[in-house]
Amino acid sequence: MKTLITVLLICFSMSMIFSQDKSPFSVGGYLDTYYSYDTDLNGNSLRQFSGTAAYRDEFRVNIAQITGKYNVDKVRAVLTLHYGDIPSLNWPASQLFIQEANAGFSPAKNLWIDAGYFLTHIGAEGILPKGNFLTSIALPTYFEPIYQSGIKLSYDFSPKVYGCIHLLNGNNVFADNNKNKSIGITLGVRPNSSSEIIYNNLIGNEQPAGSIGKTRIYNNLVLKYALGKRVDLIAGFDFAIQEKSKITDSTASASLYSGLAAIKFKAAKKFSITVRGEIYSDENGILSGVFSDSDGKSTGFKAFGVTLGMEYRPIENAYIRLEGRYLSADSKQKIFFENSNTRTEAIISTGVEF
Repeated sequence: MKTLITVLLICFSMSMIFSQDKSPFSVGGYLDTYYSYDTDLNGNSLRQFSGTAAYRDEFRVNIAQITGKYNVDKVRAVLTLHYGDIPSLNWPASQLFIQEANAGFSPAKNLWIDAGYFLTHIGAEGILPKGNFLTSIALPTYFEPIYQSGIKLSYDFSPKVYGCIHLLNGNNVFADNNKNKSIGITLGVRPNSSSEIIYNNLIGNEQPAGSIGKTRIYNNLVLKYALGKRVDLIAGFDFAIQEKSKITDSTASASLYSGLAAIKFKAAKKFSITVRGEIYSDENGILSGVFSDSDGKSTGFKAFGVTLGMEYRPIENAYIRLEGRYLSADSKQKIFFENSNTRTEAIISTGVEF
C-alpha cells in the first residue's frame, strides 16, 4: 500500500511537469466515493450482484486511480494504477493494483497493434462509474468480463467504420487458466454524429485446466443514440451459448441472454435524470452458477431490475449522483433477506476526474 501511494504521488508530480510543455507524456486521475444501502440485511455488508458501490451502510472509496500515457506518431502506451473497492472485489490479488498496462505501435496508417492488460471490449456499460450514466452497474454488466490480457489489432476503415481483433488468454483473466486462447472481434459503425452501433464477441474454451472443455460463444450488441442535446440513449444486448452445459443434459448446449436500456435526460445545464431497465436470464447457470430454488430444483440466476438516478455536475469533470434501484429475481429464487426474491437499494456517490 505504501508503495502504491508513493507511485501515485510521483505520477501526480510528473503530471504537473508534463502539463507545462508539449511532452508526449500525460497523467490523469479519477476518484469516486460512495455510501450505499439496500434491504438485503443478511448480516454481510458486502452486497450481492454489486460490482460497484458494493458495501452497505459505509462511507467508502469506490476507486482512486492514476493513469499515465505516452503517445507519439507510431508508438503509444498506457499504465493505470488503482485502489479501492472496485479493484479489491473484481481484480485478482496478483494484479490487484494494475487496471491497464499495454503498449502498441502503428505499422501503417489507421492500423494499431497493442499488447498487455486492457479493460474489456464487451458491454454497453463499463466497470468505472465515470463512463456510465449511473454508478451502479446492471446485471448484464456484472456478469460480463471486466478485464482481459492479450494482443489486439485495430483498424479504422473510415471515419464511420472501425474494427478490432482480440487474441486473449481468456474471459476475465489475466493469467491463462488453460492451454487455449480466446478470440474476439469488435465492429463499430457511426452512421452519423449522434449514433453508434457496436458488435462485440468472444469465442473460446473458458473452463479451467483439468476440466471438460466447453466452447463458449459470447455475443454483445451495443446501441448509442443522442436525441438532440438533451437526451442520450444506450442499450446493450447479450446472447451466449456454451456446449455441454445444460442442467438436465450435460451433453447438450445451453444459452443465456441479457439486456439493458437506459435513457438520460439533461433537464438543465448541470442536472440530469436517468432511467434504466435490465434483464438477466441464465437458467443453466453458465455464468451465474447453479443453485436450488424454493422447489429444490437446480437452476441458474434469472432477474430484472429498474433504476432511477439523478446527477448534478458542479463542473464538467465532477459529479454527485443519487440513485435508487429495484431488483427482482425469479419468484422461486429466494436469494435475499428473509427468503425474499426482491431487493431495494440506494446509492449516493461523488466523483471527479483530473
